[in-house]
Amino acid sequence: MEESMKKMKNVLKKTFSIFAFASLLFTLALTSCSGSDDESSSANEVQSPADDNQSNVESEDSDYDDSALSAATLWIVGDSTVCDYTKADGTLTDATYFYPRYGYGTQLYNFLSDKITVKNLALSGRSSKSFLSEANYTTLKNGIKSGDFLIVGFGHNDQKSDDADRFASADESTDTEGSFKYNLYNYYAKIALDAGATPILCSPIVRLNKDSDFTGTYAHITSVGDYGKAVVELGEEKNIQVVDLTTLTKEIYTALGYDEAIYFHAMTSGKSDDEPKLESVDSTHVNIYGAKKVAWLIAKTIKDSNCALQPYIKSTKEPTKANDLVKNASYKYVAYTAVDWISYSPADQFKTTSEGWYGTAFGDCGGDPATAKNGYYATETSTGVFKVGQTGTDSAKGKIASSAVGTAFLFKQISISRNFTLTGTAKVLATASTKQAGFGLMLRDDCYKPAKDASILSNFVAASVYCDTDTSVKFNLKFENGLTTGSKGLSSTYAADDTATFTIKRLGQVVTVTTVYKGETYTETYTDFDFVAKDNDYFYAGFFATRGTCIEVSDVTFTDDGESQGA
Repeated sequence: MEESMKKMKNVLKKTFSIFAFASLLFTLALTSCSGSDDESSSANEVQSPADDNQSNVESEDSDYDDSALSAATLWIVGDSTVCDYTKADGTLTDATYFYPRYGYGTQLYNFLSDKITVKNLALSGRSSKSFLSEANYTTLKNGIKSGDFLIVGFGHNDQKSDDADRFASADESTDTEGSFKYNLYNYYAKIALDAGATPILCSPIVRLNKDSDFTGTYAHITSVGDYGKAVVELGEEKNIQVVDLTTLTKEIYTALGYDEAIYFHAMTSGKSDDEPKLESVDSTHVNIYGAKKVAWLIAKTIKDSNCALQPYIKSTKEPTKANDLVKNASYKYVAYTAVDWISYSPADQFKTTSEGWYGTAFGDCGGDPATAKNGYYATETSTGVFKVGQTGTDSAKGKIASSAVGTAFLFKQISISRNFTLTGTAKVLATASTKQAGFGLMLRDDCYKPAKDASILSNFVAASVYCDTDTSVKFNLKFENGLTTGSKGLSSTYAADDTATFTIKRLGQVVTVTTVYKGETYTETYTDFDFVAKDNDYFYAGFFATRGTCIEVSDVTFTDDGESQGA
């Protein structure tokens, strides 16, 4: 018995020694690999390529050595699927989004040698044609030099055949002046080649499709050409490196299915502070995870090529949803339910008869706007003629200011997916000629039944005549975290019987407001303005007047200009 116990102890000692030795080897192995572990993403990650410390993509391959490489610049041009959404003050354009938009150009630095300086010149809403008139194009031409690289990512907006400023046909050859291929080669690739730089052409990423049906416009195949195919053909024709993002993103989206692919994309809102509202997905633009995934596709393609950029690819580690899908840290859930305007039963001063037009007044109104004695009107006086504003009280009520907005509003509810043009002429019936008064045509994020509620401070732009003082006016307004007026104005106020014609045109991410007053035209253009901070489904466009000003609106024309798919 004693001999058996001794044998058992010896066996246990040997077993323990083997286990301990194996554990030591395992620990050493983990220690030697720890430099490759992913870091967690920062929720405040900015989009600037300079912010290297905030990336959670593997910093570099373990055997990567760039000591023999020369410093170079990677220039990037393209549209909103490529561009940086960081404002000059460092804040995000999509400050109210749950998953903000990120262009893939902002995430390429994750995969590149530190010898590369990234200069992302891409701009939202531009095409290979319209980008040529931008200061950023001049910067490219003046700055690109021998040994540099140029990534070109257009296509989403070139297919807008109804927009002469952006359209470039993909059906025509490289020799046809103004065609998509002609623009890409002559104004971008050739600029790089002539400077001794290396161009890289990227076809446009697909648009998200619920049925994973990546045909037609979802894959940029249109009546005016196949834009992905055009990029590939141009690369083959001119022997230029191509990254076929149309095919690559189609393959990934199809393999994952919609329920997973949706998480590559921006989402405007959440169901709570921490849970995204999937219905608010932007099918064109990707979030930071999606941007990193597309950047990875580019890096992986270049790594497997003989492109001159190949030695500068330091990592091809694939981003993951677990590590790289990051919500907006400052996102706050806003409870908002759009009014069912079809069943709306307004008071007499807000009644209309023309289909699709509604009257209301809300905000810091100085009294309940539903009570007639407070002088608010947004009503149809005869077919197609409207009375809008506030008047007839001892003191002017309502206002438009940075800290408070209260106004009468005669409007249409428009799907966020539609391009449109709305125009009309306003004649001043009454005015108090006082600071913070004004009238015009407004496009806003949300809308309410008549209510006195000073907490309503929502985003809008307006073609307008606005009293910035008691003795002067400014033309056109923007409200986003405060009020901004247009730069032009007059040193006098408007008067009874004055007329103005207002137009608001929405085309993709671009909204243009125009005021014509006393023979002069005043125009402002807003790109990527946040109209989805509260209502993710609708715009509200219509005529307003406030603070002792009442107008008669006539010659109103609304045109639906088709589906918006701009980038």
